[in-house]
Amino acid sequence: MVPQNRKSDTALFDALRIRSNVSVERLSALLSQSSVNLEVFDQCLPTLEKQLPAIIDEIHASHPEMADVALQTNEFNLSTDLLQLLKSYIKELLVNNEYNEQYVRNRIALIVHYKNIGVPTLTFVQFIDTLRHVLLQYIEKIPALSPVKESISSAIRQLLQFDLELCVDINVAHFHADIEALRKEHNALRKNIEATIAQRTKDLMEQVRLDPLTKIYNISAMQEMLDKELALAKRRHTKLSLVYFDVDHFKRINDTEGHLKGDEVLQEIGQTLRQCVRQTDIACRYGGDEFCVVLLECNALEAQKVCEKLIATFQSRYPTYSFSMGIAETGASEFVSVKQLIHLADQKMYLAKKEAGYKIVL
Repeated sequence: MVPQNRKSDTALFDALRIRSNVSVERLSALLSQSSVNLEVFDQCLPTLEKQLPAIIDEIHASHPEMADVALQTNEFNLSTDLLQLLKSYIKELLVNNEYNEQYVRNRIALIVHYKNIGVPTLTFVQFIDTLRHVLLQYIEKIPALSPVKESISSAIRQLLQFDLELCVDINVAHFHADIEALRKEHNALRKNIEATIAQRTKDLMEQVRLDPLTKIYNISAMQEMLDKELALAKRRHTKLSLVYFDVDHFKRINDTEGHLKGDEVLQEIGQTLRQCVRQTDIACRYGGDEFCVVLLECNALEAQKVCEKLIATFQSRYPTYSFSMGIAETGASEFVSVKQLIHLADQKMYLAKKEAGYKIVL
C-alpha cells in the first residue's frame, strides 16, 4: 500500500477552500434535520468526552488494517501518530463549540491526513460506520444522556454523514487536483523536450554548416549566407567585401612535412579567423587550403586592414608560411552576383601569387 501523492495537496486545499461556504451550508442543513438543540448538545458532550479513551480503544481495535497502513508506509509510528490522529478525529467531532467554516476546514485536514498516510477510501468509510455504531452504543449506555439520546444520536449521524460526503468531495477534488498536477507536469515535460529537440536540431544544423577540420563555415553555408547578406546590403545600400586567400605552396607543406602538419596549419587558420573577424562576418573554408571571409558593411580598404591583422596573427606562430589574398568589393549603388563576387576575389588572389611573401591585391 502506497501513500497518496502529495504534490496536488495545495491544489486540493485551494479547491476545497473555495467550496467551504457550500460545505458549511450543507452541514447546517444536515444538523437542522436532526432537530437537535446545539446548546443542549454542547452541554451533553462533556459526559460523552469522558468515554473518549474507551471509544478510541474500541475503534482502534476494530480497524487493525490502519495499523498495517502505518507500518507499511514507514511514515507513522503505530503507538503514537496514528492513535493521535484517531483521537483528533473523534475529539474534533464531539468536543466542538461551533460547527462552522473552521470546523469544516479541520475535518478536511484530518480526512486528507488519513488519505496521505495511505488509508484507502473504502477503509475510511468503514471506519466512519464503525465510529457511528460505537458512539451510538455508548450514548445508549450513559444514563445521563437518556433524555436527549435521540436528538444527540441524530446529530452524530448527521455529522458523520457530513464526513462521508466530505470524504467523497475530497476524493473527487483530489482526483481532479492530481489530473491538474499531472497535466502541468506533462506540459512542463513536453516544453522541456521540445526545447531540447529544438536546441539539438539547431546544434546539428550548425554542425552540418561547419567544416569539421577548421570549425568555420563550409562552402555551402557561406554561399547561402552570402546570398542573404548581399540581398540585405542592396536594400540598405551598404558595401560588402569578400576576401579570398590560400596558403602559398601548401602542397609542398603536405609533401615535405606531412599531412598532419598540413591539417595543423589549416586548423590554425580557422582559429585565427575566429579570433580576428567580427561575429557578424562570415569566415569559410572554401576548399582545400582556400578560405573566404565575407566582411559586412566594409569597403576594400577596411578589408585590407582585416587581412593585415590576419597575417600578423598567423605569422606570429608560423613565420615561414605566407598567404596570397584577393579582395573584391561590391555596393553601395551597384552590386554583382554572389558568383561574380567570388570570381573577382579569386582572380585578385591569383594576381597576388605573382609576388613572393604575403600579398594583398585589392
